[in-house]
Amino acid sequence: MHSLRSPAVTARVSVVPVSVVPVSVAPAPVGVIILSTPLRLDLAVSTGSVSTGSSSPRAAAGIGTAGEPGVAVQPAASVVTGADAGLESVRRLSGASLLAGLSRLSVGDISTFVAEFPSQVDSLLAVPPAATEVTGWWTGLDGTERSSLLAGAPRLVGNLDGIPFRQRGRANARYLGQSLAEVDRRLAGTLDDTSRDAATRERAILTQVQVALRPTDGGPRRSLIVLDTVAGGRAAIALGNPDAAAYVSYLVPGMNYGVEPQIVNWTATAASLYGEQRTVLAERAASGRGSAAAGIAVVAWIGYEAPDLFSVGGLDHAVAGADFLEKYSQGIRSDRIGDQPFVSVFAHSYGSTVALTALSRGSFEVDALVLVGSPGSQIQSVDSLSVANGNVFVGKADWDPAVNSAFFGSDPGAQSYGARPLGVFGARDRLTGTWLAGSIGHNAYFDRGSESLHNMALIGTDNADLVTDGSE
Repeated sequence: MHSLRSPAVTARVSVVPVSVVPVSVAPAPVGVIILSTPLRLDLAVSTGSVSTGSSSPRAAAGIGTAGEPGVAVQPAASVVTGADAGLESVRRLSGASLLAGLSRLSVGDISTFVAEFPSQVDSLLAVPPAATEVTGWWTGLDGTERSSLLAGAPRLVGNLDGIPFRQRGRANARYLGQSLAEVDRRLAGTLDDTSRDAATRERAILTQVQVALRPTDGGPRRSLIVLDTVAGGRAAIALGNPDAAAYVSYLVPGMNYGVEPQIVNWTATAASLYGEQRTVLAERAASGRGSAAAGIAVVAWIGYEAPDLFSVGGLDHAVAGADFLEKYSQGIRSDRIGDQPFVSVFAHSYGSTVALTALSRGSFEVDALVLVGSPGSQIQSVDSLSVANGNVFVGKADWDPAVNSAFFGSDPGAQSYGARPLGVFGARDRLTGTWLAGSIGHNAYFDRGSESLHNMALIGTDNADLVTDGSE
């Protein structure tokens, strides 16, 4: 307890969790402050007022006031330095404060914190600070602090939206290696049947991710920008560099697309789209329009636990998936602030329900949306979606049982919905005259050489004026 009185007296009081140093000055009526958490108070007392000495303490640290008059209390994380940044004090923090505290620890202490308090990391990733906060925090760190966090807490750095993707890829590569080593250690020991089954499933997820990361000859670099092995797992692999690409595309899959069975296949699909986009840019450059060297990044995103045949009838997975897609999309917008790429989402089957749900919330915008094999959603119109200039395209192949079903409330391919048709039946390339094959059934939209895939590549590189619409 501190009693502060008298004008023209300045007192600086530091308070830590284990000790409180009382300061007494001449009597006058100011009030009492009771401290029960690790805070530092910077108190400058002058004629009837108390302040931090900062010209704008609220703007600088989001500080509120405690007591009267004008006593500013700083969160511990904003002042953690040196010896103050011990594990015990950081353990008491959460959210953005925890990030700030961790950044002041040595790499050894960060590793210890992650090992001893894993639930703290779990909570931080489950309810992270806004991507813009994360970007601001990361940008404010020096090289040593970033390296320490990447080495000591690779799972956190690799999966926190708002951190640049290059650093996330490096962190998740480290986390993947650590996770494989750890699960092998567990499998080599004595486990009950339930634990062994869980470890075996986890290893299968990690192994398939490892396979999917291997680039093809002449293909772009691949980086792991999401990795979570809980339950069925979540993962996302970027082909190209999302930090610098002029065109960034996300592929959102549907039913049965879990990480272990499908990450290799979905990454190969991303490679097909990447290659077709590269071809489109080369053709455009040859005709004097655009540059063949423009950067491209395509993300094979299995960032949610997709439903199976027994759970596909509900919207629970779509809502959860939309939450993750929303955060991820806000991450790239924050990461690329001042240098925004052309962002497209390509969603297949139940993935279209995920994308529609996310884009109806108004928290982020994309430049184009393509829906193929869509069973619909509760969204009734393009006007309800945060897609620039209404750039929504819908492809519906013959013999695809999902299209026209409006299973989840609406058919995005209906004329009243306001989307543009995406040609998928077969047509000639409007620029080269090359014949493009048609797609039949639910799973042929991404086939190489198809009209559907070529149209997606046009849309993803901001060449929608060349898209065929099925009327040819």
